Amino acid sequence: MTIPQIKKKMLEYQDFYGGDFINSDEIKNAKTLDDLKEITEKHRHFMENMLSDANAHLDNFKREIGIY
Repeated sequence: MTIPQIKKKMLEYQDFYGGDFINSDEIKNAKTLDDLKEITEKHRHFMENMLSDANAHLDNFKREIGIY
């Protein structure tokens, strides 16, 4: 695929949770495949952080209700 084709696909992409890439301007302004790869890795880290936050929230709730 060409860079413009990849950008188009990335702008249409929805992740497992139904979310788009965090910053579409970064995709639009990307010049290289490495730039686009970096954007996908940033999104991976964003999703990992969301999971970590969700787990911490659940753990706090379990502690609050005394079932930890």
